[in-house]
Amino acid sequence: MKNTIFALMLLILSFVTVYGSYFYFNDIYRLVGIFVSGILFGIFLMIIKLNVKNDRLKTYKRELEKESISSDESSAKVKVLESKIEVLEKALENALKK
Repeated sequence: MKNTIFALMLLILSFVTVYGSYFYFNDIYRLVGIFVSGILFGIFLMIIKLNVKNDRLKTYKRELEKESISSDESSAKVKVLESKIEVLEKALENALKK
């Protein structure tokens, strides 16, 4: 949320800088103002890009955690089933001996 507000402030500042430098300054100051506004707009775009990237990373991490949990559950189920098979084999051997 804080990054979004900061990005919007940069966007507004960029537009204000372009408007102000184009209409109120002359020659070299106009070019400097447009250059500064371009830098601010570039920073705005990079913040938006980083926000999207961070959101994707968070969802990917959640997916990895879910997969690791499910694999742990699967291995635990396999161990339980193996122990049940061993118990049933011992019970069968005992029943056959009697």
